[in-house]
Amino acid sequence: MIKKEKIVIVSNRVPYNITKSGGEIKYKKSVGGLVTALDPILSKNGGLWIGWNGHTGYDKDFQEKIRVEDKDQGSGYSLKFVNLSAKEIRDYYHGFTNRSLWPLFHGFIFQSYFNLDYWKSYRSVNNKFADSVLEEISGKELVWIQDYHLTLVPRRLRKINPDLKLLFFLHIPFPNYEIFRVLPWDKEILKGLLCCDLVGFQTLQDATNFIECCKKILAIKVNFKSKKIYLEDRVVDVKNLPISIDFKRFNDLADCKESKRYIRSIKRLGIDTKIIMSVERLDYTKGIKERLLAINRFFEKYPEYRKKVVFLQISVPSRTKIKEYITLKREIDELVGKINGRFGDELWSPVNYLYKALPQSKLAALYKISDVCLVTPLRDGMNLIAKEYVSCKAEETGVLILSKFAGAAEEMKKYSILVNPYDIEEVADSINEALNMHGNTKKMRISRLRNIVQKNDIYAWANNFLNYSKNIYTS
Repeated sequence: MIKKEKIVIVSNRVPYNITKSGGEIKYKKSVGGLVTALDPILSKNGGLWIGWNGHTGYDKDFQEKIRVEDKDQGSGYSLKFVNLSAKEIRDYYHGFTNRSLWPLFHGFIFQSYFNLDYWKSYRSVNNKFADSVLEEISGKELVWIQDYHLTLVPRRLRKINPDLKLLFFLHIPFPNYEIFRVLPWDKEILKGLLCCDLVGFQTLQDATNFIECCKKILAIKVNFKSKKIYLEDRVVDVKNLPISIDFKRFNDLADCKESKRYIRSIKRLGIDTKIIMSVERLDYTKGIKERLLAINRFFEKYPEYRKKVVFLQISVPSRTKIKEYITLKREIDELVGKINGRFGDELWSPVNYLYKALPQSKLAALYKISDVCLVTPLRDGMNLIAKEYVSCKAEETGVLILSKFAGAAEEMKKYSILVNPYDIEEVADSINEALNMHGNTKKMRISRLRNIVQKNDIYAWANNFLNYSKNIYTS
């Protein structure tokens, strides 16, 4: 791990939820993989995390910079906030990042909107983030930029300070050449990322796609085998480093008092059915509609499971102000109603649909007692739900059905039932296969999957990334 240089993390949002009530400002640490991985590293080594505070415009009650302390360690780090106007939130965040880059990077070309005002705002906000970094650094720090919101930040940082140590990690997929070149500003995005010393991706395919785009769009020298890109004055390293979760935390969470209490409350209801579950943000990339169609086909093709199996779909509200997401929610609501109307009766519904976020203790409990977990996105950079599910399975029961188009499939395909989420028939048959799988086979598969996640947890990911960058700077 790098200890000499202070680490600066730059992400769209800071790792704290900030609320204002009665003039009092409260800071609560967010729950998520990135926070879990990087918070202890910054606390131990000292550093700075820069990001948007989640609020609109400037508020004099919000401090520009605060110190967060780790009471157990007696150490901490600083948070610095970037303010965004209502127009910037509309054009940069809801616009270019979530209506241009997000669908395009996931391969949904016809969901992508290329608007010049969106692009100008994206470029301006990226410069604002970069300037916020430049105000705080001496030049000896290690600057680690996160995700597709901030692909232009490295270019401005490199231009102002050529000697900076810059890292980048993309949490979502990187598209192939034929898709990426549709973007009118493809060269600018590539040039921004190439100002880093190390660019990290979730999978080998993502890394290869990026290298190919640099070769074909920018006509520069690359080496696919060593995963290096050769510029006039520098060499850029490209690495596939799949992100993970805190295995121990989820393993323990499934056995905590709150989870046990929730499981007992479910059992008191006398529910004696097999549980198939899915959980994700409400997003068109997650394949929720296709999954519901597969559930419909499952009960149609295997009527013996009626009243013996229930499908629980948990959809966390997401980007609720964007037109595509409003339409998607309406379509899913209608589809759930049709399936329950067709197969359900007065006392049983085949689909239980929750449109809300659950406390993590309840989610861990559901992971623990469910018989099958359906993780079938149409495209996903990684998908940490698959890793959370197996981490909660200390009793080594249950089956993971996993989309071949999720980044997690690169690590977990051998011991999951791998499916094409567009193939409704295949997914329906895979559910039947999972429910009929022999107990010893289930135990072996879950055990192997738990070992994979435990060995390659979120801390290993962060340390590998930083140690790999250390090798670059010392070679």
